[in-house]
Amino acid sequence: MISVVIAAKDEEFELAETLAALVPAAADGFVREVVVAQSTSSRGVRLVADAVGCVIVDGDAQAGLKAARSDWVLLLAPGVRLEADWFREAGVMVQRMAGRPVALLFRAAIDDYGWRARAQEIVLKLSRRRRRRQAVLAPRQALLAGERLGSHALRARAITGGFRPLG
Repeated sequence: MISVVIAAKDEEFELAETLAALVPAAADGFVREVVVAQSTSSRGVRLVADAVGCVIVDGDAQAGLKAARSDWVLLLAPGVRLEADWFREAGVMVQRMAGRPVALLFRAAIDDYGWRARAQEIVLKLSRRRRRRQAVLAPRQALLAGERLGSHALRARAITGGFRPLG
């Protein structure tokens, strides 16, 4: 039903984390394909993407959008994990918003404890521009054309932070 585009540089650990969170949606049939756009020649990114059956293209997110085959595309930053049932709400909204130039935005969440993490979430909530860089689901043609899209906030969360490799 949708394609996922992830623009990764030298972020193989973050890419693996993001891909693992997409498994339930792929098993349900909501995610049709995952396109990894690689702008550097990182062997680690290529190994991770190839191991799980992603389409790998050289270039940035725009190259990934051109390679995607679905009408709706989820742009994800490496390291962003979506909540377990995000695809149920997103599927309903994709059907409801069909034919409209609208971007579906996920609520930002920080994978950490304490008041600092909650304060960062508030800043992310107030900053739509930053939220668009983390996770956005929108019609592919509108993204390719660079159209100005309206936005609709989903209840599902895009979680950042968490595991970071040492060194």
